[in-house]
Amino acid sequence: MKPKLLALGLSLSLFAAAQTNTAPTQLSLSAPENASSAFNPTEFSLSTDGSFANPYDPAQAELNVSFTSPAGKTVTVPAFWYQDFDRATLQPKGTAGWRVRFTPTLAGTWTASATFAKSSLKSAPLSFNVVASNAPGFVRIDKQNPRYFALDNGTNSFYFPIGLNIGWANQQPGENGSVLATYGRWLTQLSKNGGTIARVWMAPWSFAVEWNDTDLGDYSKRQLQAWLLDQVFEMAREKGVNIELTLINHGQFSSSTNDEWKDNPFNVANGGFLKSPDEFATNPKARDLFKRKLRYIAARYAAQPNLFAWEWWNEVNWTPIGGSDLKDWIVDMTGALKTWDPYNHLISSSYSTGGTSDLWAMPEVDFSQQHDYGARDPLVWGKSAVSSFTDTAPNKPVLLAEVGYSAGGTEAPLIRDKIHFHNSIWAAPFVGYASTGMYWWWDTFVDPENQWPQYKGLSDFLKGENLATMTGQNASVNTLNAAALTLQSKTRALIWLRSSAYDAGEANTAYTRALIARKGGPDWQYVMPIRYGSTVKVSGLGDGAYTAYWYAPQKNVWLSAVAVTVKGGSVTLSAPTFDKDLAVKLVPAGEPRTP
Repeated sequence: MKPKLLALGLSLSLFAAAQTNTAPTQLSLSAPENASSAFNPTEFSLSTDGSFANPYDPAQAELNVSFTSPAGKTVTVPAFWYQDFDRATLQPKGTAGWRVRFTPTLAGTWTASATFAKSSLKSAPLSFNVVASNAPGFVRIDKQNPRYFALDNGTNSFYFPIGLNIGWANQQPGENGSVLATYGRWLTQLSKNGGTIARVWMAPWSFAVEWNDTDLGDYSKRQLQAWLLDQVFEMAREKGVNIELTLINHGQFSSSTNDEWKDNPFNVANGGFLKSPDEFATNPKARDLFKRKLRYIAARYAAQPNLFAWEWWNEVNWTPIGGSDLKDWIVDMTGALKTWDPYNHLISSSYSTGGTSDLWAMPEVDFSQQHDYGARDPLVWGKSAVSSFTDTAPNKPVLLAEVGYSAGGTEAPLIRDKIHFHNSIWAAPFVGYASTGMYWWWDTFVDPENQWPQYKGLSDFLKGENLATMTGQNASVNTLNAAALTLQSKTRALIWLRSSAYDAGEANTAYTRALIARKGGPDWQYVMPIRYGSTVKVSGLGDGAYTAYWYAPQKNVWLSAVAVTVKGGSVTLSAPTFDKDLAVKLVPAGEPRTP
């Protein structure tokens, strides 16, 4: 199991919630400062003369806002208590108060009205205009092929997530805004290289709104963390990056693997009321407190259209929570979440492996997720791994949500990690995953070794392609020293050709031999043989004239365009000389390489 090291605890907000309850008699809703547009979040502020000892507790203050569309449909979302912060100093700024975030999906005139549930106190209706936009919208399951994802706005709706884990920044937020500066650098690098997804954790040492420095159910001391996550979402949205938000990391409820149970505020040893972590899933009070937090999280972040999905647990198998208790908990929490998330964001969870779990068949779980740190060649094991998920949940996407050459981090020679990283990106779509391999070591390998351009190759190659209309096949190669996989329909094919030597396992074998021969020092180089005269035979295409566009994944450049003819449903392509891998796109003659 890979170590997930805790950074130092985050600085506490100086903000403190009001200490007394005063029943509200006035309530008003203010128009947003900026113009509203479809599929972009809009924020409103609310004013009231009521005060609350704990505004995060809906038993004291359940404030909701109903939005009515131009078509007459009404949706209701919870408001949330908000403290602003100064970006330069990370100190509280202005007065805390109520906010509501909403993303309209239609252009036209909308109306909004706020209500305190207990008192039935309502604000006067507020009208606001929404203009059309070309924003991509929310991520859905693809209607053509439920093994993939799609966006719900625009004509080019197919969405293939390209990216990695960016779980947290180890800097403390008080260090001159380093968390935001670091996330800004990472998201910029990912975006400019074609990346479209990052997996982020609400861990105690990063963006969690509740831990042992707060009271259970009172998030006033972690408003800074909540605000920082706001900023990460905004930065990511501006750069076209979606976020998979992991709500619970396993360590919080584990006393054996990455043990954080010893620090958990639910633990009776810390003044809580649970004697063991497994009680979290079954104890009614614990469930109610988590629902309170879930309501707040949904109120604050559900309106973000670049929220790819909610992930209940990271690697829940490292906790003592049993399968039946877990499923019952997920059913309960999903029902609650859907009352506060009108956008119907996708939902999943994860195990450290987990391909055969019947969790994936649950209707409450929208897609499966795999984690793998076995140093295995994804070209070889990928298809069988995907099948282990689709055998259980055949009509759901499978995300390769965590992958790494090793669970222990990187070590010399780094060539093994670099090869494995490249292959996990390229092999994933060709073996049936609905994403690239989402690498884990973002802060110790991907960023310091500047591996970001590896994403650009696949992004360029897949640009404009709709994998939901294609099926995966093996292509025939004229040598045992290379292999090729295809994604194809009747009229086009995408092919990835790779040398058998370009594999982390082969590199490791070569390094071991060099060590035995006492040639494996820091200057050791892994030299791969040149592949001359390789051919790839592709079958299952319609007859006619085609163009083969060859691409160099190692350099991220298109190489050549070659006219070929398909006869009897097949064609043999002559590959350029290579030592690692090549890709080729086969399209009908006269069509551009990018649809």
